[in-house]
Amino acid sequence: MKPLVGKWYLAEVEQLVNGEKVWVPFVGYEKIFMNFRFDGILLDENGKTFCCVPQIYNINNTRFEVKPRAAVSYSANCSTTNCGVAFCSIYDITVSSEEMTISNCNSFKSRYLKVK
Repeated sequence: MKPLVGKWYLAEVEQLVNGEKVWVPFVGYEKIFMNFRFDGILLDENGKTFCCVPQIYNINNTRFEVKPRAAVSYSANCSTTNCGVAFCSIYDITVSSEEMTISNCNSFKSRYLKVK
């Protein structure tokens, strides 16, 4: 889990162009960040977690079960949230010291860079 801990921003997304998967720079109105706490809890910019978060990370082909090891604050009232079909409980992650690639339940990937 240690290489994942910290703040990351979305740099590129994988898209289908002319029938081939290619990396395309992420262009949005705002940067998208991911923050991983020491125990794998995914946090927002305010240090709160989301109602529907992955429960398992496959980090560089090693399985890591996400379990809170400290108090967790949620960004919303999760008692009324139904994660349903769109929820992805497993992230496949390849990470180095400065770059992270995430593949979740869809077939496309996202590439993040570590915030320094």
